[in-house]
Amino acid sequence: MLAWIILIVFALTYGYLCFGRSHKAASLWVGIGLMLLARAVLADQDPAGAMTVRGILTEAISWNVLGVLAGAMVIADLFLDSGVPALMADRLAERCRSTRWALLAVCAFSGLVSAFVDNVTTVLLVTPVALAIVHRTGTNPVPLIVGIAVSANLQGAATLVGDPPSMLMAGYYRLGFNDFFVYQGRPSLFFAIQVGALASLGVLFFFFRDYRAPMPHVEVAPVKTWVPVGLILLMIAFLASSSRFDPGFTWLAGTGNVLLGLLSLLWYASRYRQDAKALLKRYDASTIVFLAGIFVLAYAMDRFGWVKAIADAIAAAVGDNRFLAYSLIVWVSVLVSAFVDNIAYVALMLPVTSMLSTSVGGSPFLYAAGLLVGACLGGNITPIGASCNVVACGILRREGRRVSFWQFARIGLPFTLAATTAGYLFIWFVFGR
Repeated sequence: MLAWIILIVFALTYGYLCFGRSHKAASLWVGIGLMLLARAVLADQDPAGAMTVRGILTEAISWNVLGVLAGAMVIADLFLDSGVPALMADRLAERCRSTRWALLAVCAFSGLVSAFVDNVTTVLLVTPVALAIVHRTGTNPVPLIVGIAVSANLQGAATLVGDPPSMLMAGYYRLGFNDFFVYQGRPSLFFAIQVGALASLGVLFFFFRDYRAPMPHVEVAPVKTWVPVGLILLMIAFLASSSRFDPGFTWLAGTGNVLLGLLSLLWYASRYRQDAKALLKRYDASTIVFLAGIFVLAYAMDRFGWVKAIADAIAAAVGDNRFLAYSLIVWVSVLVSAFVDNIAYVALMLPVTSMLSTSVGGSPFLYAAGLLVGACLGGNITPIGASCNVVACGILRREGRRVSFWQFARIGLPFTLAATTAGYLFIWFVFGR
């Protein structure tokens, strides 16, 4: 009975996460509260105490991952406030001879920033430069703004700090920052995403083919301070080296990143008091609360046998064919993530990837990497598949350009197919054979 209640509450909560418009973190924890209540009534059906407050705090939530996210969000905000990313985008566009190459460069830069900074924030940062270019040339802004959004969403899976699904994978498989670059002596997810990015730039080049006007002059934004550049580099160096002292990825990266974030905030407040207050007001603590709840939701489904049921169904469908199992994980993830929240989906499916390794064969990293690529890139197909897509469409609406579902998919679908196919094949040839 308790297992079925867990499944029903999960389905209702997951449905709201996919289609609800507000209060997602609160609704998620309401669902968890219902699970705890059901467990209190049917305690004899959970003798191990999995769905208790103690079980959730000690086993379900990856505090190390939440610490990495909490500190990275502060440092990323300081980096964006510094004006350095805007200066870099301006300089990059200014050095291009034609508008077409400038637009491609801006999209590529959007992806580069998004590997270390939240996707939505990246889109808000880069679009002023993009709009300055299209306003000066009188060209259609839709392909460019959509290109910036899908490029930002693409690169989120490249590093541990790029996107919450990457952090979920790191937490589940105890991956350090360096494992996203080299895993077991082989090129890892970062390079798979770059191969996908190169393929997708070819798609964007096709959509920008008519932008042949000479590149106009773009005003270079002033820089407030260069210190956050050092903080970003320090964070990367710390995360890259922390695995030497904490190879299990259990506490050091999160603890250190929180301390680094706090010290960075104290420095900023001492120099720019009002700006620091504004930063604290916009700090997205709800994302941390939401991610913690996602950990609990996936944990409940795993502990009560439903994740194993999913894995068994996939194994029964593919037999011992590893390539078929891997392909199914990737392309189903693309399809699902085109319409629903990829964070909850990745959290649910990560234990499935581990079980498939046992039942079908192959490295669990193969299936997990395929899951991450499919789930993160699938959101680029539709305007509702990723938060940054929604933001991009809102920016275009303010510019007087309403983007329909099919107008977005006209760019997003070929972009996703090119990027996913390239990354999917890269991962298979590196980890599948």
